[in-house]
Amino acid sequence: MKQKFTYFIATLLLLSINTLQAQQAVKPMSYNVEHSDSCWYVTMNYRIDKMPKNDELLLISQICCPDTCINDSARRFQGKRYAKRYIKQYGRTPDVMPTGDNSFTMVIPEDMVTDTLIGVTYSEYTTPDGTIGALDTVEIILPVPAALSCRPVRRLQSTGDRMAQSHPFINNIRYYTTLNGDSAHIPTNPVNHVHFALNSQHLDPTYLNNAAAIDSLVSAIISLTNSSDSQIESIHIVGYTSPDSRDETVPKLGYKRAGTLCNHLQQRCNLPDSIFEVADGGKHWHMIYSDLTHQDMEHSDSLVRLLQAEKNSKKRLALLRRFNSGRQYTALCNDSASSNYRGACCTRIFYHNLTDSSAHDLNNIVNELANNPHPDYDKLRHKLSAYSNDPRALNIKGVIEHRQHRRSAAAEAFRRAAELGDEQAAQNMDLLGLSMD
Repeated sequence: MKQKFTYFIATLLLLSINTLQAQQAVKPMSYNVEHSDSCWYVTMNYRIDKMPKNDELLLISQICCPDTCINDSARRFQGKRYAKRYIKQYGRTPDVMPTGDNSFTMVIPEDMVTDTLIGVTYSEYTTPDGTIGALDTVEIILPVPAALSCRPVRRLQSTGDRMAQSHPFINNIRYYTTLNGDSAHIPTNPVNHVHFALNSQHLDPTYLNNAAAIDSLVSAIISLTNSSDSQIESIHIVGYTSPDSRDETVPKLGYKRAGTLCNHLQQRCNLPDSIFEVADGGKHWHMIYSDLTHQDMEHSDSLVRLLQAEKNSKKRLALLRRFNSGRQYTALCNDSASSNYRGACCTRIFYHNLTDSSAHDLNNIVNELANNPHPDYDKLRHKLSAYSNDPRALNIKGVIEHRQHRRSAAAEAFRRAAELGDEQAAQNMDLLGLSMD
């Protein structure tokens, strides 16, 4: 009985030893990682006598971060579970091919790779009790991505800022001054002039280029009103009269002309009275100076300097009429084209920029990337999807894709952002050696 028991114990020990030996799974001695043609190439090197068969080697992607996932000892028993997850997520496992007497190379498309790879080897051993399969894993760390630019974003150029670059009568509210007709700063660009005939306060859209000027004003006002990033604060309208005495027969003609244009814009743009400020500019000295400067007459430049130095508008007009025996004044009044331009209304639109809420949201994502060593990239991608056409968001998306080694997706995001004018995206493309093609 004692001999049988001793034999039974010896048999158990032998089986245990054989089982332990069988479970010493095949594990690579080293590995190499390369990248080319939008794929990762992971070559795992084995001892020849410990090299698994082709169908016994899998490569699976770590589902979670290395420091929060299952520990090394548990990976051995959950390798197949990882493989099933991987196939469920990507539809297949990476291609595996022998590349030498003791190595396998796995070809992994970028979109099948996250931060860390787990190489899983599965080997079968024959024991007295039958065939035993064993799993082992090797953690493969991909090369550290380049440190790309993901600085806090700046607000985008607003609708008002863009329009102000091409429309001299549109100005940011920081340039606002209380409207004073005699000293109003009105641009002299003709697109900003709505013209009136001598002695008339009637607004005739067919007169000179009034139709184009009025349409330009209305279009600008509507664009600013409908924009989500700019808001009209004030619209200044200043009416002017000609230096010709015939325009002085109608009292406060300049103010009436300004009121006429104001009423017309209100009807077409549906804006409240409080938006508009109307003033009588008197003689349109801005245009008078311009006309005198272009006169082919002696002393015209001297006259302009004298007029600009005189602050009192009545004294200035008297000086104009008597200077050089009135020759420049007579020529000015006889120039029919100039008199039409001087009998005009000029408009100046002031706007302010609204808060760029998207910049605030995007900067929260930038801060998450900067301060969290293991951010939830899928969650950040979902947040960025709300700004799919924002070049700042596209640059951030490119940084996220690059951190996860998805070079093709990163390149596409950077290119789109750079095409939309994002400087950080252009810098990131240079760092990665990417072109706009």
